[in-house]
Parts: sequence; structure tokens; C-alpha cells
Amino acid sequence: MPTSGSSRRAFIKTAAAAAVAATCGRAAEAQEYKPQEQKKLTQAAARYQDRPKGNESCGVCPYFVFPKSCVVVEGEISPSGWCPIYTAFPPADRGAHK
Repeated sequence: MPTSGSSRRAFIKTAAAAAVAATCGRAAEAQEYKPQEQKKLTQAAARYQDRPKGNESCGVCPYFVFPKSCVVVEGEISPSGWCPIYTAFPPADRGAHK
């Protein structure tokens, strides 16, 4: 460690500046990766219909949220409804929501 007073002050200023830079850098990184609320599709954009398509219906889709909503489509969703986003695979198998 430096021995003279001016060298000691220079060392402290440099160390303080490095600490501030490191802290600000971490804060910026954390803000970049902050999760954002996912926007849902409108029923029209999802081509939602309030009737099933064959054996496929919202009530058995893993995106359906009981009693009347969906993770992907906005608004009131009927368990008997259907849209092309319908899947029989659980979300974990598709990399979707948890």
C-alpha cells in the first residue's frame, strides 16, 4: 500500500471510482434483464371462437386459466372455446409459461 499522503488519497479515489463503476454496471445489467409483463393477444388477433374445433377446446388447453381466462388471449374465454394457439402439450414441453 502507498505510504505518502497524496499517494494514499489517489489510491482511495481510484478505488472509490472503481467501486462506483462496478455498482452502476451491475444495476444497469439488472435493469436490462428485468422481466416485463407479457401482453396478451386480442381475441380477434388470436382468431378465438366461442365453440370447440372437433375435440379441441380451451378448457383442456394448458394456457387456459380457470374459470374464464387465458394466458395468451385477453378477455373472457369460454372453456368450450378454441383458437389456433390451442395445444395439447403442457407448457413446460413447449417452453411456455410456468
